[in-house]
Amino acid sequence: MPMQAHLASDQWSPGRQLENSDAQAMLQRWHAETAKLGFGYFRSGGGVFQTGSATVLRVKPALLTLDTGGSRLAVMLTKARFEFGDLGFMTPDFRDTLGVQGLSFFLNNDDWMFLFADAGDFDVSLLTKQLGALLPRE
Repeated sequence: MPMQAHLASDQWSPGRQLENSDAQAMLQRWHAETAKLGFGYFRSGGGVFQTGSATVLRVKPALLTLDTGGSRLAVMLTKARFEFGDLGFMTPDFRDTLGVQGLSFFLNNDDWMFLFADAGDFDVSLLTKQLGALLPRE
């Protein structure tokens, strides 16, 4: 399923809840296509976030494994909720918001993850910079 990135002035698709089977099917499709994905993984208590590019290494009903290049990221899917829709990010000049279409995971431990594919000109490093600015400085 091709994803899209578009400016806020365009039509955004609000997040819609997906059944577990629909989310699993999307993940399986990305696995079969060896799709290059962008991702953000965020710890609910703060302080930990990981962003980057990945491919789906393995999908099981209770476990998703991503190959992130230098490491693997295992995500427990037990009791997760899924949504598909747009997530807003600021453009590099901060003059507009870019809507990136993808799959959101609301995990049982209250962590959150966002995966997207084929986002056009969207640079995943923007996600890292924007989220890093929100973390408290020591």
